[in-house]
Amino acid sequence: MEPDLWVEALPQEQGRMIKEIIFGRLGLSRGLVRRIRKGGQVRLNGQPAFITQRVKAGDRIEIAFFDEPTQIQPQPVGLEIVYEDESLIVVNKSAGLAVHPTRTYPDGTLANGLAYHWQRQGLARKVRLLHRLDRDTSGLVLAVKEPYSYHQLAEQLRARTLIRAYLAIVSGKLDNKQGTVEEPIGLSGQGHGLKRAVMAAGKPARTYYRVVAEYSRGSLLLLELATGRTHQIRVHLAWMGHPVIGDQMYGQPSKVIARQALHAWRLQFVHPRTHQPMELRAPLPWDMRSVLKHYRLSL
Repeated sequence: MEPDLWVEALPQEQGRMIKEIIFGRLGLSRGLVRRIRKGGQVRLNGQPAFITQRVKAGDRIEIAFFDEPTQIQPQPVGLEIVYEDESLIVVNKSAGLAVHPTRTYPDGTLANGLAYHWQRQGLARKVRLLHRLDRDTSGLVLAVKEPYSYHQLAEQLRARTLIRAYLAIVSGKLDNKQGTVEEPIGLSGQGHGLKRAVMAAGKPARTYYRVVAEYSRGSLLLLELATGRTHQIRVHLAWMGHPVIGDQMYGQPSKVIARQALHAWRLQFVHPRTHQPMELRAPLPWDMRSVLKHYRLSL
């Protein structure tokens, strides 16, 4: 079994148990340790080992994590791949494509397409989506191929060092051209199972925004998420009185665009394996460019 991760014991780790290094220096979660016990392996200097064994300085510790094949049905779905390596893949999702199978959209989703992509690569791996986009929001989605990298990226997401930046075209002009919306979000309770609203009893949510350009009846905004509540950007902008153009749930339909004019434009993170900073971008799609052209606004 090929290791997913290996390290050498440091001089100051002489006499420590492997599990102390796993939970200490490596910072592995208990979920990852369960994946070792479930069907993975720990090896010490090439030999199978228990995590309670003690090490000497210079010992090589190898760790392999169990991973099960995805239960999602592989289906050919056109994927616009922005970046891919052995650990992760970033896809520019088109508007109208659901990210994951649901009761409403049981197949033909981005996850089905990734399962098919895995299958063609000979990978018996789960499809791990680090974050999601609404069906009618376009842009970058990050999926991870193996447990260790997923754990590392999820930690960045929790620590808010993984940056998700969006472009939105909204109605009206904002009085404050830059700011933070920090209003809790919860289910609206208006008979719609998905609709959210700003409410005191909701979960904390924070969105940063900046006006990039203005036109007579609207604005182009750059937004970043500090939290990831369902419909967060759409709810916060509607609460501000500037709903996303074309957002039929939180605003009004548009004659210019058939969906909400919201695009996941940029992702920034540290690669979980190489530790190199990554910055990936997806150009504004044609339908949002058409909106800008309609209002004689250009980037």
